Amino acid sequence: MRPSELPDFYFPSVQARDIDRFISLFADDAIMILPDGREVSGVAAIRKMELSVFESSSPPSPKPVTIIASEDSVAVEIDVQLPNGQVLKMANFFQLNGQGHIQRLSIYRKVG
Repeated sequence: MRPSELPDFYFPSVQARDIDRFISLFADDAIMILPDGREVSGVAAIRKMELSVFESSSPPSPKPVTIIASEDSVAVEIDVQLPNGQVLKMANFFQLNGQGHIQRLSIYRKVG
């Protein structure tokens, strides 16, 4: 998969709460860095962590706003609608491996 195509697969899988489609985008040894600085390493740990989000009664609904892609990475500015109507400004930075899978995902949230 090319980096410019990733948002077309990543965000619909999150919005549909499709954990299998979501996890298929990651390399086995992928790393996800959460907004609070915690690192989740490996596809099994990422699956476990994300499954808890997907199974919540009201998961967030991310919507890409701006996408900037290079040869092996993509940055996406995101608005995340919370169940209470609040909108969080966030950004995801994806680094892909040679097979087009997510090797590293850093997630940031605008504070203030």
